[in-house]
Amino acid sequence: MRKIQTFLLPITFFCIIFGGFVVHVLTVDRPQSEMENRPLASANITPSPQEIFSGAWSKQVESYISDQFPARDTWMRNYVNFQRVVGKTYLNDKYAVDDKSGWIISKPAVAKTEEELASFASDLKHLSEGLAEKNIPFTFYSLPAKATYSREPSPSYMPEDAGIANNTKLHEFVTAAGVNNIRLYDEMQDDFSAERNFYKTDHHWTIRGAYSGYEALINTLSERLGETIAPIPYDEAKTFCLPNKFAGSWNKILYMTVDNDEQICYNEPDSFATQFTIYDGTIDDGVTAPYEAVYGRAKQMSPDAVVNYAEAYSRDFAELTIVNQNYDSDKHLVVIKDSYFNTIQFHVASHFKTLTILDLRYLDKEIIPYLQSMHPDYVVLAYNDRNLKLMPE
Repeated sequence: MRKIQTFLLPITFFCIIFGGFVVHVLTVDRPQSEMENRPLASANITPSPQEIFSGAWSKQVESYISDQFPARDTWMRNYVNFQRVVGKTYLNDKYAVDDKSGWIISKPAVAKTEEELASFASDLKHLSEGLAEKNIPFTFYSLPAKATYSREPSPSYMPEDAGIANNTKLHEFVTAAGVNNIRLYDEMQDDFSAERNFYKTDHHWTIRGAYSGYEALINTLSERLGETIAPIPYDEAKTFCLPNKFAGSWNKILYMTVDNDEQICYNEPDSFATQFTIYDGTIDDGVTAPYEAVYGRAKQMSPDAVVNYAEAYSRDFAELTIVNQNYDSDKHLVVIKDSYFNTIQFHVASHFKTLTILDLRYLDKEIIPYLQSMHPDYVVLAYNDRNLKLMPE
């Protein structure tokens, strides 16, 4: 009996380790984390001698085991719940949650250094000057981000967020660099509501917030073009919402532990379904897609499906070309964007003969020569004000 007791602990330990290894081997690796919206580490079974002796391979193994651990999402969800039970302010060191309202608030941003802001301004100057060589006008737009303007409800002891100060300082640098720029919040603030404009559990605009941004963008852009282009009025009668549960981006990072009653809503003219020819890439590529396959794919999904922002509105394309049959301006507009623009891309497209949308995170081309070769009438760079690099994160 004593012999059994003596070996019981090491035998149990061995069984746990060996059993865990067997389960790990038998579990199919996942290429992507739906919750964290990032690729997961894969196994490197043929490391080079350099990787082994430098320690790089051991780090790869550690990342692989962490990312592909069996039932990882369940463990991570339980860990988030544990953080909430013990009263941690920033869950996963990212977000504070107000359970009463269902709002998720981001951890405050710190002040950016002048070097960081000046670097972005310098990149914008280089882009602007490159376009000016071909007489192509350019405007930089910063769009108000949820993380910057939705700070309540949050704990009273939470530090001040530096987002507004960072954005204000950036525009000072950009103006000093001689680049035409618009801080879109300044054009929206008379009718700005964080509760109306942003999702509780996602970092993007709601359809009403997006519409407000679209109206401000078109009004300021029409002044620069010297044309009378009126935004499509927001028609409450045209608003409709889906019954689907919404998987907000920040809620996904918290493993969907925050209860909410948010809905995916739309407001668009009926003509959007027929007035565009949409190319995945350039017109010369010839790859077309119907409107419903690009925008609002969630409308075709089962009411029981859980829907994220990309499915609700549009995923990110490296390049999208929209040719419009019923335009106000015969101009070719190019918009370099991040995901905030996705909700309103067809609203903007409805005013121009051609709209080209570029996402530098996915576009494998040298941007200035490529834009010069397109000979557009106007180029806009539209990033949310948390994006402080030409190559958005």
